[in-house]
Amino acid sequence: MDFFRKRLLIPVVCLSLTLQLSASAEFAAVTCNAAQKEGWGAQKLYSLEKELRQNKNTETINQYVNTQKKRSTYYRIFKKDNIEACDSLRSALYFLRKNKNSSEYKNTLAKLNSLIEKSGFQNDDYNRLEVAKNLYLECEWYASAYEFEELAEKGYECAVCLEYLGDIEQKINKNAEASLDYYDKSLEYNPNNASALFKAATVLTGLNKGDLALEYYTRAINITDDPEILKQGISVFTRAVRSKPRNANLYEILGATYEKTGDYKKTYELYQRAISLNPKDIFLKYRLGGLLYETKQYPQATRIYDNILRDNLYESQIRAGKAKSLLALGQTNAALKEYQIILAIYPESKQAKYGIYEIFKDKKDLDYIIANFYPLNDNFKPTSEFYADFAELITSLDGNNDDAVNLYKRAIELDPKNANAYLKLYEIYELSARDSEAKELIKKAYKYLPDNEEIKKVFFYLNKSTQTKKDDLALHYLKEKQWAKAIKIYEQIEPKTSQIYITMASCYKNLKNYQKSVEYYKKALALDDKQSDTYYYLALVYLEQKSPKLAQTMLSKAIDIDPKNVKAVKLSNYLRGQIVTEILNEAYSYYDKKDYEKAIASFNEAAKRYPQDAQIYYYRGIVLEAMGLYQQAVKDYKNAVRLSRGFALGYYSMAKAYEKLNRGREALEAYEKYLSADPKEAELVKEAQKKVIELGEKYY
Repeated sequence: MDFFRKRLLIPVVCLSLTLQLSASAEFAAVTCNAAQKEGWGAQKLYSLEKELRQNKNTETINQYVNTQKKRSTYYRIFKKDNIEACDSLRSALYFLRKNKNSSEYKNTLAKLNSLIEKSGFQNDDYNRLEVAKNLYLECEWYASAYEFEELAEKGYECAVCLEYLGDIEQKINKNAEASLDYYDKSLEYNPNNASALFKAATVLTGLNKGDLALEYYTRAINITDDPEILKQGISVFTRAVRSKPRNANLYEILGATYEKTGDYKKTYELYQRAISLNPKDIFLKYRLGGLLYETKQYPQATRIYDNILRDNLYESQIRAGKAKSLLALGQTNAALKEYQIILAIYPESKQAKYGIYEIFKDKKDLDYIIANFYPLNDNFKPTSEFYADFAELITSLDGNNDDAVNLYKRAIELDPKNANAYLKLYEIYELSARDSEAKELIKKAYKYLPDNEEIKKVFFYLNKSTQTKKDDLALHYLKEKQWAKAIKIYEQIEPKTSQIYITMASCYKNLKNYQKSVEYYKKALALDDKQSDTYYYLALVYLEQKSPKLAQTMLSKAIDIDPKNVKAVKLSNYLRGQIVTEILNEAYSYYDKKDYEKAIASFNEAAKRYPQDAQIYYYRGIVLEAMGLYQQAVKDYKNAVRLSRGFALGYYSMAKAYEKLNRGREALEAYEKYLSADPKEAELVKEAQKKVIELGEKYY
């Protein structure tokens, strides 16, 4: 081990599991442990947490709890760092919460709440969840687990909290079964949580429950377009088909995964392989037809569908696929005929009705379109319910409000007591800012349906002021997570406040329209640039866009406005660690090529941006030492240990540099300081002890 690598044993920065380390991991080796903490009890905490992961006996738990409580006092009184103090109390409470009736739990919780209140930290559920997430990123497993458990117990964002608890369970206990239990509970609250599904599948694989794992993987892949999950899914199912080369289902799922990544050539090969193994599976062929349609191979897709229909005349989904291909080929009459066959077999088929509507919309009137649904049924007459259902179908799939409005009006004309038609039409009017028409409609509805609870509710709601009505309706859509509808209502509210823009930006973020989200957060800031949280929210959007440097800039502004914004402080610290790690990786690549000048340039830039980051100085010192600039290296090592007491290795490196400068007495002092920090690097400790004896004989 060369001199440089020998000393790359200190943890640099804590990263999320989802991040991948570069090849220069030795330079920016990342570990998450309590040794990264500074100040009182850091080494003891590291040892206790290591012991807790191996054996949670009562004595160790008590020692850990007491150490965290004392550490909290140290930070609160001597360091005036209430954030760190709160985190220590949370870590203690993780173990104490198992007996919430104990006086120790109650007293510790009271201290935490008092400290939060005195510090002015926001402690509502939303902010607690954000703090918990950031504690997780900082690898403060016990502190974050405490918050997630408390929030889940309250019923706040249970799916999110339980998924994180599953992650933490793997970190601190290595308990796969318990972790799986958390993921399954998370999925009870949100069955479409692809992330939890994928994690559960990974755990099941480790438990040698391969078949069940593949079920979870399949569910995850079917509901997500997340490139990381799809990439891992390809890896998983590639291994699966190798072990079970005669399993058609595995080829089908692997093909579907490739299809989502846009690799249609690979998809085609896999679907063909699956069909060769299971030639009677018509839905496999349907998938292949869909692939051919997506790649604009319409004649081939049509042939696939015809092949299926020869023996499966009543498969409506296959006919609909064929109709789409025929329409793409310009064979409108043939496509229409396929949809009409579907409706002859299944008169309520929404797929066929919408298919015919798409053929003729903007070309023919509604009567003509409806007449083509059942051309052979002379007795068909549209009812009120038919018109209302057709209107709802158009609204949900097409958003054509004009046609939907006309259909709802027809429904009401045929049956003035069709409550559903009134309510759905009212919603369209509200979303389109047609307030006067909405009001007249509900007056009519109340006249015919005075006892209908929903109609009564809307009728009396109309007596409120317009602004209040819009606010209430927007809040209703927010509660129902109907983000697009909430945006439409907020667009109607004037004048717009900073808070309205923030809410609209949040809706756009939930819709994954990050460009619009950024635009509306900026509009909020144009009205009020003194709100710390607005910058924090904007930072989160930039992170979604994979722009950590922009996010860091926003977080810095958030903290400048409110240094007590804990979630912003924590996320900023984490991001700074990420960015610094990137710089360290870049510097190492130069160091490895012996391009020391460029390595130093990288460090110099980092020091300008993050002058309080100890690790920058430490690693720059190593490069300076390699260049023979020992005096400058010593200066950097001194800066590192001054900024972070956790950099005990800084004293070791300093001692080595002093020796090269023939300054033995100062080297001896540095070795002694290194050993007094109770270091864990056995090889270096042994060497330092030997040096202390040698130099001690000379200078004492």
